[in-house]
Amino acid sequence: MSFFGEFKIDGDRLVAKETGAQIPLTVDFAKDVLRIGSFIWLVNALRATRIVKGREPRARISFFPKKPRSYYAIWPVCQLADVKIVDDPEEADLHFYFEDREFLTAPRRAPSNRPSFNVGCFDIRKSVVARVFEETFGYSLAVDPVAHRGPAVAKSEGNGKHDGRIVQCPVEAPEPGLVYQRLIENTFNGVEHIDIRTPVVGGKIPFVYLKRRSRALRFSNDNHRVDLVDTDAMLSPSEQDGIVRFAKAMSLDFGGLDVLRCREDGRIYIVDANKTDMGPPSAMRGQDKLKAMRGLAGAFADLVDETVSS
Repeated sequence: MSFFGEFKIDGDRLVAKETGAQIPLTVDFAKDVLRIGSFIWLVNALRATRIVKGREPRARISFFPKKPRSYYAIWPVCQLADVKIVDDPEEADLHFYFEDREFLTAPRRAPSNRPSFNVGCFDIRKSVVARVFEETFGYSLAVDPVAHRGPAVAKSEGNGKHDGRIVQCPVEAPEPGLVYQRLIENTFNGVEHIDIRTPVVGGKIPFVYLKRRSRALRFSNDNHRVDLVDTDAMLSPSEQDGIVRFAKAMSLDFGGLDVLRCREDGRIYIVDANKTDMGPPSAMRGQDKLKAMRGLAGAFADLVDETVSS
């Protein structure tokens, strides 16, 4: 399927056919496309250098039921980790479940009995994320909108919708297809809302992104700035341990988590899990994008080496 076959234009928005995610067609979006294109060109140049030097891939990997396009994080990660993407599963040392769907009734069957990544991560709906979060951390993100009193966040179950809105509870009747969660004051200074985007690769957190947004855009994916930050500077050892245990419970070998720190109680809350992570964020500086992908690639190379040799 071509790139354009995966999207459709609906008015002033670009809509992903598979997920329904919507991207406003603006001047900023056009700039983002150029930034992404430049980054992909850079990764391809680095990949070509490795090929010219005759470096053998550390492993071969196939994706099912579809291959990732170059704007997904796993694509540059494979290039930088010297992991060759192959079409034929029989040629692969490893498989990777890759599908932009938040819910299946059961995991897809891998093409062979070779090791597979993310194969058990087939349900990342918001309600599931909230349930596993509570089981892992021992405190709750979800609220009962009929019993809860005060503000809460209502959002779609699906991934990538960015349609959260503040509602006053209690409500007479919860809306079908929505989840209701605690309203988290995720600001460091009371003004700028910050998501701690947390990549997880084989039980490691190589770094975090700080995604900064204005209050008006706190539930969107419109970042006015993204910083690359050392993990230990943002998350305590016990919090990192909880995040890793959460990822394991979700069968997420490679992906990204949206983590919010509440200014009122100091705790972290995992509000979203993504197994087909896009990246790096377009608002980042070019040198930080490459640094981030190299960090992910190093962690992924370790995961591949450990998996192939076991």
